[in-house]
Parts: sequence; C-alpha cells; structure tokens
Amino acid sequence: MPSFEPRDPGYADRVTNVFWEETAASRWAGELTSVLPGVVEIELSVIDDATGGPGMLHRSIVAAFLDDACVLAALSLAAAGDTVSTAEYKVNFLAPASGGELTFHAEVVRPGRSITVCRADALAGDRPVVKMLATLAVSRPK
Repeated sequence: MPSFEPRDPGYADRVTNVFWEETAASRWAGELTSVLPGVVEIELSVIDDATGGPGMLHRSIVAAFLDDACVLAALSLAAAGDTVSTAEYKVNFLAPASGGELTFHAEVVRPGRSITVCRADALAGDRPVVKMLATLAVSRPK
C-alpha cells in the first residue's frame, strides 16, 4: 500500500465529520473504524431490512458503502476546504454479501489535485465479495 502525506493536518476529524453528516453508510448504521491518509475502513453488521435475499445485503447498499469509503479516502488527502465527489465507478460483484459483519476497505491508488483514483473491497470476514474502482473529482473553493 502506498504511503501518502495528507494536505490537511485535520484530515481525520474532517473525514469523521463528513462520514456522520453526509454518508449513506452512517445512515445505515455503518461504523467508521479506521481513517489513515488515503485509507478508510467502514464496518457494518448486516441488518434484516436491507437484504437482497436471505442473509444477504442488497447490492445497491454494498455499492453505496464502497462509494462512501472511496470518497472519504480521497477526502483524507484533499486540501482543507476541498470537496470530493464521485465521477464514476465500476463494481464487480464476486459473491453474495452475506455473513454477520462486512468490512468496506478503500484506498487511494493515485491522488491528484482534480482527479483521484481509488479502489475498494467489501469483505465478509477475509473473503472479498465486491470490488470497486472509482474516479473521484476534487473541487477547490473559489
């Protein structure tokens, strides 16, 4: 995993605040468990009313969690005041997102001033169930 220097010394607090104020993951009872420069992890206990079948988390919710994790990982490397939004992503569903706990791990592949590329995995235990590659747009205040 590459090592990156954050541009904002308060990146961890900023990422945590955005997680609680703006993400689908926080609204679906996700827990932000790790914030490092360019890396974010979110955990979720699978909830009964969000299933896509017996014991499975619905694929749209999995994609939303991965998207949130990518945005937050990119935000951890953005300058203070910058915003990050998703430009596009590709999702590969490898297996049903089942099991009691899922971990969503995102890491920046290449940071940039206007475009950042991130990859993310949804894991059921040690088993990858979904992979994402995302392009994120970084916007500066005027």
